[in-house]
Amino acid sequence: MSFRLIAMTLQQIFIANLKKNRKAQGISQMALSRLCDTTSNYIGQIEMGRRIPSFEKIEEIAAALEIPSYQLFAHNLEESKEDIKPSTKDYLRKMPARVKSEIISNLSDAINKDINSSLDPQNY
Repeated sequence: MSFRLIAMTLQQIFIANLKKNRKAQGISQMALSRLCDTTSNYIGQIEMGRRIPSFEKIEEIAAALEIPSYQLFAHNLEESKEDIKPSTKDYLRKMPARVKSEIISNLSDAINKDINSSLDPQNY
């Protein structure tokens, strides 16, 4: 099976992991900001990719989330299935035979009508 991977930058991975861990623990941006001695606006800007925290702040965020800091940078392909886009061939392989048959029939009809219309002398 062939897949097209959409590359994620390290910052995107960090943001995705930050949000995932924060939400999994039921911690709001406001609560996280208090735990990290910063503002909720700053946490929001980090999560929107407008600010990049220092290493020290990353360690504070990880400590507040009670996870090792490297976990904020781990890219787990299994958890990132939304980043994997199946090819058109993969969709067609999985499509039920009756649906494929109907699509082919409709396309054939449309092509035949177009050909017949273009061969009709009245259209010249």
